[in-house]
Amino acid sequence: MKENELVAADDSRLIILIIYDIVNNKKRLAMVKCLSRYAVRVQKSCFEGFLTPRQCEQMEMEASQIIDFHEDSLRVYKLQDHTKVKSWGKGEVKTEDVIIY
Repeated sequence: MKENELVAADDSRLIILIIYDIVNNKKRLAMVKCLSRYAVRVQKSCFEGFLTPRQCEQMEMEASQIIDFHEDSLRVYKLQDHTKVKSWGKGEVKTEDVIIY
């Protein structure tokens, strides 16, 4: 079984994992567009990115405005002290920097 490993090359960046569950299709599409500016989609409702703390704060502000707090869920995991990600199976591990438009 092949294992992929991803290590943050820049200590000023955080590995960010963003997961969401959004009921409304229009809001879900808006969330995908928002998160795509900051991170890479790794599963249907999951994004990963290497962000500076400032980029992460901006992304959180934008994403949190999209959800309905009574119906939806948005979680952001900041892996500041854990700068390694292991993955197995489908999907490519990338170490590229994410650019904000």
